[in-house]
Amino acid sequence: MAKHVFKGLFVALMAVLLTFLVSAPALAADLRSGDAITIAGGEVIDDDLYIAGSNITIDGTVNGDLWAIGSTITVNGEVKGSMVAAAQTINVNGNVSHAVRLAGETINISGNVSGDVIAFSSEVNISSKAKIGGDFLFGVGNVRIDGIISRNVKGGGGEVTVSNGVGGDVELDVDNLTLAPTADIQGNLIYTSENEADIQSGAKVGGITTHNVPEVKKPAPFSGIGGKLIGLLMALVTGLIIILIAPGRSASAAASIRNRPWASLGWGAVILFATPIAAILVCFTFIGIPVGLIALVLYAIAIYISQVFVGLFLGRLIIGRFRETDSKAIMVGALAAGLAILMLLQLIPYLGFWIGLAVVLFGLGAVVVSETSLRSASR
Repeated sequence: MAKHVFKGLFVALMAVLLTFLVSAPALAADLRSGDAITIAGGEVIDDDLYIAGSNITIDGTVNGDLWAIGSTITVNGEVKGSMVAAAQTINVNGNVSHAVRLAGETINISGNVSGDVIAFSSEVNISSKAKIGGDFLFGVGNVRIDGIISRNVKGGGGEVTVSNGVGGDVELDVDNLTLAPTADIQGNLIYTSENEADIQSGAKVGGITTHNVPEVKKPAPFSGIGGKLIGLLMALVTGLIIILIAPGRSASAAASIRNRPWASLGWGAVILFATPIAAILVCFTFIGIPVGLIALVLYAIAIYISQVFVGLFLGRLIIGRFRETDSKAIMVGALAAGLAILMLLQLIPYLGFWIGLAVVLFGLGAVVVSETSLRSASR
């Protein structure tokens, strides 16, 4: 019984990847992981490139899409497809032929992006050398736009400064907005802020300027905690069942996060990003609609269960300093402690989303890494 629960989850996750490969045979993939990864200048990757590592540098050419997650990601070369990346610091100095979707603490763009740029970060700097051929959409703390945006700029942030050309409209929800003397907005300027925008002498707005003052709403004290507590109890019950049925495999999945963090992170990223693409591609065929829907259901279940393994990892990490954590009772206690820590961390403003994303990535990947290791050991 214990084997079948984890074997089923493992097979479900691998089935997602198999579905992706079968439904889109033309889309090959190059997977790499490690501490420091460099695609040297002159090197050409003819597939989609998936990378997980601490320091990632792309000096060569990627003819497909680039999916990267790490601490520092720097693209100096060329990406002929789209780019999806999550890291503490992301530098896009080269050229990207399609859309760019970025999440991190600091994002610097000084290259040319032919498609849209979507960014979620504490700080985004678009240098004067940069050019974005599509829209720029963001949810950021501070943004400085010194480069050219060919179409629209939309988003929300704290401090936003525009000092170059925007080919379309600018629609913002900000604390403070500054238009430098060199700013040139071809379309309308619509912004929501408690403060009047600092439109400096020389700045141009081709359309209508509209300033909306936000309504002030007082949040209820401790709002959202009730839902978090219910979610904690539900996750604890789910984890309790999994531990009682498969204690060994639960411990193995939690240990994989500690022993092979980058492999877990890399596999988690592949599964998280590949699944919806695979399901959508399969659903384009009539016979594949049931398969696509089943894949999405398994995908949602796997994402929900991922918090169990990360919570167990955190709890074992703490309790393991004082005593053994192999018994089922201690594992349940460790799970409760770990899930409580995750709940508190996710209540931190601005960090909750990133912590939740990390939990999903590590949890999904840990199942694949753990089951792969167990299968290799059994052979």
